[in-house]
Amino acid sequence: MSKENKDRIALMFAGAPSVPEMVRLSVRAEAAGYESIWMAETRLTRDGFIPLAAIASATKNIKVGTGIVNVYTRGAVLLAISFATLEEVAPKRTIVGLGTGSPMVLEPQGFKWKRPLHRLREYIDVMKPLLRGELVNYMGDEVQLENARIEDVLADKPTGIGTYNPLPFYLGVTGQKAVELAGELADGVFYNVCLPTHYLDRAANWIQSGAFRSGRNPKEVDVAMAILTCPDPESIVGKKRAHEFICLSLSLFHRLCASTFVVMLINRQRRKVEI
Repeated sequence: MSKENKDRIALMFAGAPSVPEMVRLSVRAEAAGYESIWMAETRLTRDGFIPLAAIASATKNIKVGTGIVNVYTRGAVLLAISFATLEEVAPKRTIVGLGTGSPMVLEPQGFKWKRPLHRLREYIDVMKPLLRGELVNYMGDEVQLENARIEDVLADKPTGIGTYNPLPFYLGVTGQKAVELAGELADGVFYNVCLPTHYLDRAANWIQSGAFRSGRNPKEVDVAMAILTCPDPESIVGKKRAHEFICLSLSLFHRLCASTFVVMLINRQRRKVEI
């Protein structure tokens, strides 16, 4: 994502609508000058990669990224392969969007939400060299790899898959330590919907802290945020859809809910003091 252009705008699909409709809207978005398309892999609905592959095949220049996929339901190698394969469809347009997911989404699938930040860090540690086509041996607490390498061994000239261009990593995170991790290791951070402006002020300090920890310039970390929009000719219809989505998001993502309501309570207390 170009950091120089302050008027960037993207389109994000939160598991809906249908894939053909996503493709149609993405073609329109590209024609309108949108910079990127993001596909959320959330709830028990559509996956993240098949819609993005369809969108990439129908477009030419717009970037495509996962916003986000979690680090539990796929192993680190398979996840890297998925991004490498998407990069074949959309060379120099693919964005890796990772996050820890939510226990409310993962536990119904049989995954325990254990040590999420530790797991996210280890996935980043192994996925970056895998996507560069390197041989990876790694013995972490959550990830263990032995002689892992992405390659197309059946090609006439065996070669890596999708490893020709470095892929940017964006983290979809909310908590302080997670945002600091984005500042430390990622190219960008992807904030969720429903977060208040006061949260963003605090999060900027967290990014700075993480960046300084790894000797980086905080300005190198791109910042993106999802904003809920529900356009409709009838105002009441758009508002109703927005209400439904907000309630669903706050019920499934506890850190998002906590960050929102903690700030709301702080602001309420400030108003009482001022009165």
